[in-house]
Formats: sequence, C-alpha cells, structure tokens
Amino acid sequence: MIRGESGTGKELIARAIHANSEHASAPFVAVDCTALPATLLESELFGHVKGAFTGAAGDRRGRFALAGDGTIFLDEIGDTSLEFQGKLLRVLQEHEFYPVGAERPERTSARVIAATHRNLEHLVATDRFREDLYYRLRVVEIVVPPLRDRGEDISLIAEHLISKASSVLGRRSPSLSPEAMHLLLGHAWPGNVRELENCLTRAVVMATGSVIRPEHLGLGDSPSGSGPVTSLALAECAHVARVLHTTGGHKSRAAEILEISRPRLDRLIDKHGLADLVGKTRRQIDES
Repeated sequence: MIRGESGTGKELIARAIHANSEHASAPFVAVDCTALPATLLESELFGHVKGAFTGAAGDRRGRFALAGDGTIFLDEIGDTSLEFQGKLLRVLQEHEFYPVGAERPERTSARVIAATHRNLEHLVATDRFREDLYYRLRVVEIVVPPLRDRGEDISLIAEHLISKASSVLGRRSPSLSPEAMHLLLGHAWPGNVRELENCLTRAVVMATGSVIRPEHLGLGDSPSGSGPVTSLALAECAHVARVLHTTGGHKSRAAEILEISRPRLDRLIDKHGLADLVGKTRRQIDES
C-alpha cells in the first residue's frame, strides 16, 4: 500500500518497486480506479466471457490476466465500491478470480500494489472500506510525504524536471536563478511534484535565455503575477513550442504539422508568448 497526497509520485514508486523485483521483465499494469464506473471496473480487471452482458461480443482478458507474473497497480483504491472490494479480497487471499460471466476461476500470480490519498482508517470506521481488505493491503505500507515537507529535495527534483522538459522541447537545459529557486522553496505546492513539473515545464518554454527567472515560473507571488497555468494550456504551449523548434521557427511548416491555419498559429504564438522563441530559433539557423 502506497499512501500520499495527489501528485506525490505514488505510481513512480510502484514502478520502481516493479523495476527492482525479480519479475521486472513481466508487465506493469496500472489501473486508475476512479477513471472507470463501478459497473465496468470488475470487467476491466477480471475480463469477461462472450455474452456476459450486452455488448460482450467475445471473450476479453482483464488486467490481472495481462499482468501475468508482473505487477498490477490499483490507483485510488479508496474510491472503490464495497462490492468490488470483496472481490478484490478474494483475489488477494485465493490468488484466483472469476471473469464476468465465467463459471470457472482463473489463477493469478501478479503482485498487487494499491495506492490512495484517502484516509482509509476513517473510511473503515464509517463502513465505506472493508476492514479485512484494509489489513490485507497494509502488509507493507509506504507513506509518501508531500513536497512541502521535503524542502531539501526540491532543488534535485527541479533539476531533473528541467532536464526532462528541455529534452522534450529539444533545447538546452536552462539553469535556475537564485531568485527563482527561492520562489520554488517558498511555495506550498498543494499539487506536489505534479504541480512542480507543470511549473518548470512552463518556465523552460518561457525562458528565452539560458536562465530561468522568477517571471518565467508563473507562480502567484512572482513578478509577472500571471498565476498558475492549467495543464491543458501548458500542454498546448509545450506542443506548439516543440513543433516550432523542430521546424526551425518556420511558421508555415509548423502550421501544416499542427493542422491549423497560419493566422491560428500566430494567435497561439501571441497567446503563449512564443515570439522570442521563434526569433531565436531563426537566428540560430541563420548563424549556422
């Protein structure tokens, strides 16, 4: 069981456990329990046989079968129904499950790693989480502290995330100015590492030079006062910047790749402040 706030990197820890196990070559199968309706979660994990329900045109293997001898990661296990929890308990105890509509069980040897940001003790006390499953999952428990309690790690994590974002955008990694680092260390990071990654990806896009300054971070107390950028806007900005870099700042070619009109591209460049990136890329090509 891995416990921690949203964005702390629980799945990364699960993947690290899998990668360092004797079954590292077997599949790692991740399932977001909140992304599927309760009526579909059982079929998704255990599979189903032909005719089990309307639309079941053939047999389908579930995630447990696909995991084989590997690891199945059940994210946000605290949000599942009591009915599903009972069926999962049987899998953990008996190492077998019934595909939906099947008359015979299938065996599984997959390792189960579950994660949640919920207070499971409170859910157990209010009869919203099975106590027997709670103890079964807590054989080994890892608690991931929030980023605000890991101030000494922020600089190392920031360096890694800047390098990662720069690689995706195809540019040399900028460095953090002391003032920018001071802002990072003073921020509360309610979204934890996920929020930090979004912040630094934005900074890499916005920094036209070799140094990330406070105004590039988009934090509420930065001089720009621009506030945080949504994940969707950040993804759009990063994608447009990456295409512009790939095409050497050639707008017509970039618009063709993005499948948008040239005026639409110009509006996106203005929206995300990418004009300096276009000019810099064109100058680099001319100089070469």
